[in-house]
Amino acid sequence: RQIQNRHTGLDLSVPEYQEIRGKMMSGHVEYHIVVVTRLAAFKSAKHKPEDVVQFMVSKKYSEIEELYQRLTARYPQVSLPLLPRKVLFVGESDISERRAMFNDIMKFISKDEDLATSPELLEFLGTKSSGAIDFKGKNMPDNREEEYEENEALDFFKEEKTPDLISQLLSVEDVKKGEEKEGEEEEEEILDPLGIIRY
Repeated sequence: RQIQNRHTGLDLSVPEYQEIRGKMMSGHVEYHIVVVTRLAAFKSAKHKPEDVVQFMVSKKYSEIEELYQRLTARYPQVSLPLLPRKVLFVGESDISERRAMFNDIMKFISKDEDLATSPELLEFLGTKSSGAIDFKGKNMPDNREEEYEENEALDFFKEEKTPDLISQLLSVEDVKKGEEKEGEEEEEEILDPLGIIRY
């Protein structure tokens, strides 16, 4: 379809949501963000400059909230539409109200030239192009690179291609012992992408 925001080359909308049921009353809601764009960051080498690509990304409330906070921090002069408030128990009416509010936010972002091409938004929507990855790499704060390196050291999947369960558990124990010595176990816990395995 034709792009409505010709000046930015990006249309965003949140037409629907999906409830993801977990175990024992747990679960979350994913909001489907439809992206229609002719921005080069979203295209593969096969695409022509005038081609329009359309895809969808699913995001949770917390992920949209994080993007919102990052955009308001970087562009304080822009007054984004209000973010739906956090509530402990979310009912059907809250979810559909949130979807409508997220839709307004995404439409607003896609109309604003700065926001529509911001590295925060490109990262949020998952750009695949090498240009966008370079772009993000340059803007990556130093501490995030350090976190990445620390995680690299803890990533025992890289060591062996097919680790057996026993060696995984041993590695987890080694990592735990190493952390206790450093005395910053909690911080590591948060950074460790494989933390789930410990429990």
